Amino acid sequence: RQMCIRDRGIRIILKTNKMRTVAIAIISVLCVASFAAKIESTATLNVRDRLDKIRDDDFGKKILDTIALQIKRNEPLAEVSKLMNNIRLDLQNEQRKQNAEHSQKSRECASTLATYNERISQNTQEITQLSFTVSNLQSRLQGLFASVDTRENQTKLLGNREQFLRNDQQHDEADFAARLSQINSVVEALDLVLPRLRNIRGDGDEQEALIQLAKIGKSNPINALLQVSATLDPRSLVIILEKLEQLRESLSGAADENRENLEEARTDFSRLVGELNNVRRSLSEDLSRDRTETETVQYQLQNYRRNLEDTNNELTSAKSNREITYTECERYEASYRTGTERRNHQLELIANIQNILATHIETISDYVRKL
Repeated sequence: RQMCIRDRGIRIILKTNKMRTVAIAIISVLCVASFAAKIESTATLNVRDRLDKIRDDDFGKKILDTIALQIKRNEPLAEVSKLMNNIRLDLQNEQRKQNAEHSQKSRECASTLATYNERISQNTQEITQLSFTVSNLQSRLQGLFASVDTRENQTKLLGNREQFLRNDQQHDEADFAARLSQINSVVEALDLVLPRLRNIRGDGDEQEALIQLAKIGKSNPINALLQVSATLDPRSLVIILEKLEQLRESLSGAADENRENLEEARTDFSRLVGELNNVRRSLSEDLSRDRTETETVQYQLQNYRRNLEDTNNELTSAKSNREITYTECERYEASYRTGTERRNHQLELIANIQNILATHIETISDYVRKL
C-alpha cells in the first residue's frame, strides 16, 4: 500500500515536473515570439524611418515613386531589382565617364595654365630686357643730340673764325697797298729830285728864289724844293742830299719789309685757313657720322618701343587668359565635385533601397502602396 502510495506520489511529482517544463517551454516560446515581434516591429519602424529619409530627397522620392508605380502594376520583384540595378549602373557609368573627362580636363587645364605661365615668364623677361635696351638707346640718343648740337656750334664758330681771318687779311692787304703807294710816291719823287739836286751848285740869289717860289706856289712842290735848294750853300746842299738819299734807301727798305710782312701774313693766313678747313672737314665728318648714327638709333628706338608695347600687350593678354582659364577650370572642378557628390549620394540611396528590397520587401511594398 505504502509502495503504491509512494509510486503514485512519484508519478504525480513527475507529472507535475513535466507540466512545468512544458509551461516553461510555452512561456519561452511566447517570450521569444513576443521579443521577435517587438524586434520586427522595431525593424519595421526603422525601415519606415529610412524610407521617409529617402523620400525627403528629390532623387529618392522619384525612385520610390517609380517603385510604387511598378508595385501597383503588380510588376515582379525581379523587374524592380533590375530597375534599381540599371539606375545604379547608369550612375556608375556616368561617374566613370565624368572621371575620364575630369582627368582629361585636368591635364588640359594644367597644360594651358603652364603655357600661360611660361608666356608670362618669357614676356616679363623680354620686357625687362627691352626696357633696359630702350633706356640705353634713349641715353645714347640724348648724347648724340648733344654731340650734334656741339659740332654744329663748333662748325659755326669755325666759319666765323675764318670770316674774321679773311676780313683781317683784307684789311692788312688794304693797309699794305696804301703804305706801299705812299712809299712809292715818295721814292718816285726822290728819284726825280735827287738827280736835279746833284746838278745844283748852290749860292743862288735868294731873292730870285723867293720870287720863283711865289710863282710856283703849291702846284709843284718838287720845283719849289729845287728853288729853295738853289739858295743853299754847297755844304748844306751836300747834307740835304745825304739825308734824302738815306731817306730813299730807308723807304726802299721799308717797302721791301712791308712786302715780306705781307707775304708772311699771307702765308700765315693760308696756314690758318688750311688748319681751319682741316678741322672743319674732320668736324663735318664727325657731324655727318653723328647724324647718321642718330637716325639709326632713332629707328632702333622706335622698333624697340614698338616691341616693348607689343610685349606688354602680350603679357596683359596672357595674364587675362590665364585668369579666365583658371576661373573656368575652377568652375569645372567645382561642378565635377558637386556632380560626384550627388552621384555618390544617389548611389548610396540606391544601395539603401536595394537593401530594403532584399530584407523588407513587405514593409517597402506596404509603404509605397500608401504613396
